[in-house]
Amino acid sequence: MSAFAVTPDFTLLQAMVFAVLLTLGVAVQFFFSPRRRELMGNAKFSLASAVIATPGVAGVTLVRGAYRAGYLAEGRGFLEANLRSIVWMSGFIFLSQMAVRFLPPLSWLSRDLSKAGKAVWGARLNRWMGRA
Repeated sequence: MSAFAVTPDFTLLQAMVFAVLLTLGVAVQFFFSPRRRELMGNAKFSLASAVIATPGVAGVTLVRGAYRAGYLAEGRGFLEANLRSIVWMSGFIFLSQMAVRFLPPLSWLSRDLSKAGKAVWGARLNRWMGRA
């Protein structure tokens, strides 16, 4: 007997979609944030971007997909399986974002990325206001 309401059904396709979406998200951040990369360094910026993006991407692709497939395999209807899997996805995203923000090695990366963003926007606003 499982401790969960249904046994999640993880597939290789979900893992591949997760990897592609996470890579795409980090690549977009990498190419469109040159000033943040200057402040943090390429490797640290890429790692911090991946850590920040992982909870949302994993929640949508892995957790929701696995629970939806599990509920469908159990014989639930399409709408019910989708609605029940949203609850698991939301809970996972919330808890994993709290871990990323507040637990130490991950919180250091998210803090550094936030500081770099504030520095970039502070310089940009000063330039726009004629104070630079």
